[in-house]
Amino acid sequence: MNGRKLRRLIIPVAFILLTITLFSGKQFTPLAIAGAADLPHVEGQIIVQLNPASGATIEEINTTYNTTTIQLLAPSLGIYLLQAPTGTPESDIIEAMEFDLRLIYAEFNFIGELPEAAQSRIWAWGGPDDAPYFQQYAADLLNLNPAHAITKGEGTIIAILDTGIQLDHPALAAFITDTGFDFIDNDTIPADVYDGLNNQLVPGSAGGHGTHVAGIVHLVAPEAQLMPVRVLGPDGSGNAFTVAEAVLYAIDHGADVINLSMGMPKKSETLVAVIREATLNGVVVVAAAGNEGTRDKQFPAAGSCALAVTAVGPNMLKADFASFGSWVDFAAPGDGIYSTFPVNGYATWSGTSMATPFVSGQAALLRSLGPTLTARDIALLMSNTARSLKNINPPGIKLGAGLPNIAASIDLLLTGPIPTTNRSIMSGSCVEPGPAK
Repeated sequence: MNGRKLRRLIIPVAFILLTITLFSGKQFTPLAIAGAADLPHVEGQIIVQLNPASGATIEEINTTYNTTTIQLLAPSLGIYLLQAPTGTPESDIIEAMEFDLRLIYAEFNFIGELPEAAQSRIWAWGGPDDAPYFQQYAADLLNLNPAHAITKGEGTIIAILDTGIQLDHPALAAFITDTGFDFIDNDTIPADVYDGLNNQLVPGSAGGHGTHVAGIVHLVAPEAQLMPVRVLGPDGSGNAFTVAEAVLYAIDHGADVINLSMGMPKKSETLVAVIREATLNGVVVVAAAGNEGTRDKQFPAAGSCALAVTAVGPNMLKADFASFGSWVDFAAPGDGIYSTFPVNGYATWSGTSMATPFVSGQAALLRSLGPTLTARDIALLMSNTARSLKNINPPGIKLGAGLPNIAASIDLLLTGPIPTTNRSIMSGSCVEPGPAK
């Protein structure tokens, strides 16, 4: 980077920091101190959201910081992906942007991954046998079978934002929508990339994950349509901007529920914005709480507009790998779950990724009976009928509302009234227009 370009960046940044210090009284705290710069992110990329009250344009922002626009996420949100100038750490620019009143936020393009991506051999190949798929413990634990006498999710669409789906899997093919997209390869064939059984035993391999998740959704809501949206590569990772694109894609193409069996340790304001946009449009977003086995938050699950799901085993005790805490909303079966897997078979896998689609499927069943329900209505129906696990698990193991009771949530919807208080797990700002809280 030459000296002229360097001065072009530094002078405006210094002016902004001085202005904020003198007139707002805010103390400058570099974002990098909070550890954000050390977390996985796309090198050289910055995501910003314009403050509409300022009237500023992205061209003005680029002029100030010598950045260039890579992509506009959505005109209505004013969110842009920017490229930092060569030779200038994006952390330096973000620290300055933190105090620019023309912006609502500036952040790294964080990289998230499947909770299971870093684990080694965590599943067992089950071949083509589908009997264990229909007979596994999760159905009884969730009181699923009585619910199927009333609804199987007809008329609903569940978007699976994951590694893709085996599009011609015999158990799933008839239920996959024509509207799907691959944001990794930028095409309309969001197929699950699977490179063979032996390679799947290598830590970091993630092929088949999306197909497994889709099968769990299908078990709960067997007449719902599955929208395959590939946002994660073969290593199980993907960036926040891409996931945000996919969330908006799912909204625009009629999804009723979005399943996000992935996460990251840092809150992405971009994902907060698009998930709130989803809930404002009546879409329920369900996300995995993570497999750290700690109280540490995982995002977007820990955001106020997503439903965070952790995992329990057959005995309703928290799975040893499952994260927990006051930010968790539900605990669903996630230990030793048998589901669809490439190629044309089934496999057993454990993780909060496996627990999450059980809740997504429940949301679809409720939506099929209540097409005008808000996302918060559905969350309240689920939370007010869930079985508390407080007395079953050790003290301090917080698992939100507890274990979903699918049949009971449907009964409550049919008999009414829909609860307005008691164990509410979604902020009112997620379903009411106005500034987020």
